Amino acid sequence: MDFCSVVGIVAEYNPFHRGHRYQLDQVRQALGPVPVVAVMSGSLTQRGQLPLWDKWQRTVLALLGGVDLILELPVTGSLQSAQGFARTGTALLSATGVVTHLSFGCEAENPEPLVQLARERFTPEAWQQALSRGLSYAKAAQELAVRRNPAYGVLFSGSNNLLALEYLKALEDFPRLSPLPIHRSGTAYGDTTLEKGQLPSATALRREILEHGMTEAVRTGLVEEEVPRFRQYLKDREPGFQARQLDALLSWTLETATPRDIAARTQVSEGLEERIWKNRRSGSSRQLVEACSTKRYPASRIRRLLWQWLLSSEEIPFASAASAPPQYIRVLGFNETGRQLLKAMKKRATLPLLTTIQKDTLKKAPAPVFRQQLTLDLRAQDLYELLTEERITGKDYKERPVMVSKKIP
Repeated sequence: MDFCSVVGIVAEYNPFHRGHRYQLDQVRQALGPVPVVAVMSGSLTQRGQLPLWDKWQRTVLALLGGVDLILELPVTGSLQSAQGFARTGTALLSATGVVTHLSFGCEAENPEPLVQLARERFTPEAWQQALSRGLSYAKAAQELAVRRNPAYGVLFSGSNNLLALEYLKALEDFPRLSPLPIHRSGTAYGDTTLEKGQLPSATALRREILEHGMTEAVRTGLVEEEVPRFRQYLKDREPGFQARQLDALLSWTLETATPRDIAARTQVSEGLEERIWKNRRSGSSRQLVEACSTKRYPASRIRRLLWQWLLSSEEIPFASAASAPPQYIRVLGFNETGRQLLKAMKKRATLPLLTTIQKDTLKKAPAPVFRQQLTLDLRAQDLYELLTEERITGKDYKERPVMVSKKIP
């Protein structure tokens, strides 16, 4: 089967909801009934949090919602800043050899100013001057952009715009992909309240689920086809994790480390390793994050660094593995259309396809960085399982890609 156009999306689907379905509908309204490939965060998200359910369960919900093929975003991409997150996801979509468009949400109704802003370049000296005043990366970028053109100021009003800028910058190195921005509709990204009749934010849905379970507000925020499976997930296991186990892991590993160890293994900068180490006895992991967070270093960045630390070892430092582009394409699930895409990818993909993980997969890794990245993914899943189910069973070696027969038009 030959596909003229295939749309790629980088997502977390934590959980998949009507806002995500809206994006798919808009994509297909623009290009016709095209296949959609999603690169989805696996065991840890870009906010530095554990997802509500594991990557295979979230894959099922996304396939029921209308995605055709789900690939895993390596943890070396999901635990990075917006820049690293966008670049890793875009690189994977380009490496499939079949994706022709990258779709992403944005608050801007007219995306052309975003395209122009993405082409702007600022000198290292200008960046250093802005950052030296304690500004976060986003605030420094806003200041430099507005100084060049005051009209750019409005583009920094939404988180989707900031991520959209990173996708547009990444696309400069992957010219085979065309941008397909979709204007975000409904409640704002990160909004913590569910509003009746509005497309929900994933943040609000997660909060409602964690506090109250399957309420009517949650049900109306979901795609109808996924509701039965969603109910089953809630029946099988309450979402959440063992915070005390995480607290103990962090406390012990930081206590037996040095600031130099933290700097060698994670993506810290500007002495942030000293701040983390000095606050290692703050109490819980939540208190540690609060003690280390500032306007310059938001809580999400601190959480990502702490997860990077837990996943790392002297032999496999996260910082080293994340500095390289993705080394493989991990398949999590597909429908019949996705199966046809996989057949095409076997001929066109520029990276190895992983549909199963065998006992000797790491031993046969074609390059050291391949082994490093896959080891970190395996550790992330083990850590997820330990903190949510209080055991490790090696699911990465047992689970096969999910097949959902129903094709959502």
